[in-house]
Amino acid sequence: MEQRADAKTGGIVTLQPGPNGGDATPDAAIAVDPAQSQAQEATASPAASKSPGARRRGWILPVAIGAAALIVSGTLGGFLWSTVGERGIARHQLTESQRTVAATRQQLTAAQSEAETRKVTSDYVMLIAVDGGQAVADYGALAACSSYGQCRTAAQQALGDFQTFQSDRAAATVPTDLANADGQLRDGLSAAIAALQELISGADNDDLKKVKDGAHKLDVALLAIGKAEAALDAGSS
Repeated sequence: MEQRADAKTGGIVTLQPGPNGGDATPDAAIAVDPAQSQAQEATASPAASKSPGARRRGWILPVAIGAAALIVSGTLGGFLWSTVGERGIARHQLTESQRTVAATRQQLTAAQSEAETRKVTSDYVMLIAVDGGQAVADYGALAACSSYGQCRTAAQQALGDFQTFQSDRAAATVPTDLANADGQLRDGLSAAIAALQELISGADNDDLKKVKDGAHKLDVALLAIGKAEAALDAGSS
């Protein structure tokens, strides 16, 4: 084994023997320059040059990211769970509110219907009181007359007022619970109108029988009207 000076690098190289034991060739030289050897080792194995601190940072970073992901996942999971719970509560409250609104609406509808019914009843009863009072006054005037002229005028006035009474009653909205009494009133008014017409016809034609028959029928009709008005008063109270 022979050592020679290297003219290019200025270092010492060791020559290996040739295949036949001859002199070594330059191709078989192995560099032993320390600087070149360190450079080759650094190039061949980069991981070997990392410090222990660098290696620790290599696994700490993924672990830290994984831990952060777990924290975020747990936080989001809690938030979502809380949100779902709040939505459930809100949905329950909304359902209860809808039920309350529906019940209130039913109560208001019932109250409004009751108020409307009361108004209808009140308007109807008021009509009967006004027109009925006028009919009674006309009957009193007819009963108190003492001459042909007075009696004829009183009968004509009563006939017109009874006809108006019948028309107003027919145009009015009749409460359901007063329908039967209204039917009785209708029949009594029709009988009173027919009786007055007969009485007037008898007076105009000097037919005493017609006058007496008309007056009798008028009394009966007024009695029926009085009973109908009593039934209306009882039904509306």
